[in-house]
Amino acid sequence: MSLTFVTPLGALIALVGLIPLAVLVVEDRRLGALCKKLGLRPPTWRPSVEVGVALIVLVAVLALALAQPVIGSHTTLKGRADAEAFFVFDVSRSMGARTANSPTRFDQARRDAKELRARLGNLPVGVASLTDRVLPHLFPSVSVNAFNATLDESLAVDRPTMSLDYGESTGTKIGALADLVNGNYFEATATKRVAIVFTDGETLKERLSTLPARFKDGNLHVFFFHYWSPDQRVYNAAGQIDPAYLPDPSSTPILDGLAQSTSSRVFEPGQVGQAAAAVRAVIGKGPTTARGRELNSFLLAPYVLLFAILPLGFLLFRRNFPYQVAGQSL
Repeated sequence: MSLTFVTPLGALIALVGLIPLAVLVVEDRRLGALCKKLGLRPPTWRPSVEVGVALIVLVAVLALALAQPVIGSHTTLKGRADAEAFFVFDVSRSMGARTANSPTRFDQARRDAKELRARLGNLPVGVASLTDRVLPHLFPSVSVNAFNATLDESLAVDRPTMSLDYGESTGTKIGALADLVNGNYFEATATKRVAIVFTDGETLKERLSTLPARFKDGNLHVFFFHYWSPDQRVYNAAGQIDPAYLPDPSSTPILDGLAQSTSSRVFEPGQVGQAAAAVRAVIGKGPTTARGRELNSFLLAPYVLLFAILPLGFLLFRRNFPYQVAGQSL
């Protein structure tokens, strides 16, 4: 367990709160000097000290809260030793298609993927992107935090972009999924291998016919989530329809054909429960081993701010109920 500060320099902002303390000290000295000249007894120092201490405590509490202290701890995570999965996301421009005022195909895919990942428990899951090539972004891990962070921060429509000429209307090559077998994406000990591909199925036809044999050689079972509708369009930043894109109706028979030739399935958006059951049927049960550590964090700033109620309440009390000495308020 360790204590760290997210924004340590933020504590410097609280130093502004020392200005009232400086004013209090200066005014107290001026009042004492004036009383001395007039031959009067100076006021007791107790009210000023109490207010000064309250100000110092308040500033210290605010400084600590602005530094955002976090208690961190690590938990050892166990995962399947004999099984791994990759979630592969089509990020070509067509995955930005949507109907008016609805999520894009990619946003639907990301939502389904997070829910599916949560249902797979201790199965190590990696993340890859698919355009005209497959790129790994996270190798199989049991950390849900790492999975969600990769999905939220590393992937987006047309990011990473395809290497084809930008004028190409189709930027996806599903045939590139063979790289999952050729590129050593899985640990050698992972004898049960699964890939879940989130795509609209709009693809160039290169290497498609060789995929079933490649998947069989690599002992890889591939499932597909299909995001496609004939009324979906790509919209630009101004909300206008991009005339260069039209939905490709051949996407459905292409994915259905691949699923049939590989004894797999194609899932529709939202069919996460069915997909989780299909994956569990493939991987079955097996041994587990330590597969990494999960960082757990607990933000202390809200609780530190609650403590600021004490000095702040005292200052408000002193303002409304001044210190009394011999019937005089100070």
